[in-house]
Amino acid sequence: MEFYEKTLSVETVYEGTVIKVERLTVELPNGNRATRDIVRNHGASVVVPIINDEIILVQQFRKAADREFLELPAGKLEPDEDPAVCANRELKEETGYSANKLEKILTLYPAPAFADEALHIYLATDLIKGEATPDVDEFITAKAYKISDVLDMIDTGRINDSKTVAGVLYAARCMGIKG
Repeated sequence: MEFYEKTLSVETVYEGTVIKVERLTVELPNGNRATRDIVRNHGASVVVPIINDEIILVQQFRKAADREFLELPAGKLEPDEDPAVCANRELKEETGYSANKLEKILTLYPAPAFADEALHIYLATDLIKGEATPDVDEFITAKAYKISDVLDMIDTGRINDSKTVAGVLYAARCMGIKG
């Protein structure tokens, strides 16, 4: 069986500053039709900044979940922006650090059932300290945590942001670190 859905029509239901919602009519592999509501988003870059045995995380409030999160630095891509350029920008804005070495380690689709958002995750090493310059609507605090403590916080559920969990665990694996 071929796993494919042919798009027959597209209707824009909503268009905001960060997302666009489309309603698609599709033809299924068996010839039947179905409706799909899709959230369109340019995606984001995520950075795992490592200094020796520490990871720089940011703490911020997320209104959608109505709570604070401890996360990896990240930010949305501009249309047609190179994800590495975005990663460098967001690292500098949110933490003040710049990376001499930036390596893409992973691409994730956090909600492929209804969204096309892709997260491009980078490992940043050989960091140079500078001053953070967050956006005017960002209220964040950046802090270094021992990698072992971050892994413990994932295990206990203190860190449960999906991009952070995936990025930290994958980076630790790439670096040969066990929790």
